[in-house]
Amino acid sequence: MFTEDGSEAHTLNKRRWLVLACLTLGLSLIVLDETVVNTAIPILTADLDLTAYEAEWIDSAYALTFASLLIFFGQLADRYGRKRFFLIGLTVFVLASLGVALSDASTGVIMARAIQGCGGAIILPTSLAIINTYYHGRDRVVAFAIWGGAIGSIAALGPMVGAWLMTFHSWHWAFAINVPVGLSVFVASWFCIPGSRSRVKEKELDVRGALLITFALFAVVFAIIEGGRFGFLYQRQPFTAGSMTWPTSLPPITLLFLMMGIASFLAFLFVERSRLKQGKDVTLNLILFKSRSFTAGNIVAFVVSLGEFGLLFTLPLFLELVGGYDLLQAGVILFAIALGALIATLTGSFLCRLLGAKRTLQLGLV
Repeated sequence: MFTEDGSEAHTLNKRRWLVLACLTLGLSLIVLDETVVNTAIPILTADLDLTAYEAEWIDSAYALTFASLLIFFGQLADRYGRKRFFLIGLTVFVLASLGVALSDASTGVIMARAIQGCGGAIILPTSLAIINTYYHGRDRVVAFAIWGGAIGSIAALGPMVGAWLMTFHSWHWAFAINVPVGLSVFVASWFCIPGSRSRVKEKELDVRGALLITFALFAVVFAIIEGGRFGFLYQRQPFTAGSMTWPTSLPPITLLFLMMGIASFLAFLFVERSRLKQGKDVTLNLILFKSRSFTAGNIVAFVVSLGEFGLLFTLPLFLELVGGYDLLQAGVILFAIALGALIATLTGSFLCRLLGAKRTLQLGLV
């Protein structure tokens, strides 16, 4: 097992690649599911007789909970055990996938997708933290290369897998497939992944910071999702929730959420700075951003993710609705992206040794 600071990690080298396989498969579940949904939305819309608004929220419900809870669950995992939370995340995700597969109405699908987002928000940061703790030196470089390469490869494979399942079976199987795979990963992870946590359990949990950043992310993501529908400067259409309607005399509700999100983020920064000065545990260590390489790395990761996942979201729809390709043809075209990601994963560590990390990164951005 791990010590609290991971100092005994090297005693487990014999099974380190089994651990990486479990973490990568767990990550692949959430990436595959999200890209499969992009292919499934037109079929879901027709089968469940969804409105355009309901169809949008099948994807948005997942994104909203996933984005807003990432940091919060990452902090809890560091404190109470990364393996424990990784297994909890798998359980939540598998049960929610089963819920989507068994649903026959829009409400059930959207609610289950939101719960899937919670599971994904647990799996992603815990898998990353376990790799960071468990691997050292060159092994860490290789592990992160495989972990990152899996994201691109599986994301590109998603549309083809989804197309095959929906062509020869039904959209229900596009979600039900997560159940046997997720259970297999759970069992393997239970035996292979060692437990670990950081040395912060004796300190006070940063509840205010966690709540502020969670609400800030929720509000901003909600505003971005709904801004195109309801507007930012003026109301394009009334916002309704059940029997309640947002007054047309007031600014758009998306503008309100955006402003509340920004205010919560500023309050979060103030709370974190105060806790750092007092030597208390923080949700996000702002000192890290004084490092140019850390800040630049996060900016690059954001830009790359924005471009990659934006392409993987829009390209299947473009190929089907504009290009006239069927589901399988569109999936085969997107498979080229998966091949590129696989090649990059296999050659990334070699290029880092040959050219250095900085030049390899610059080459990838080109």
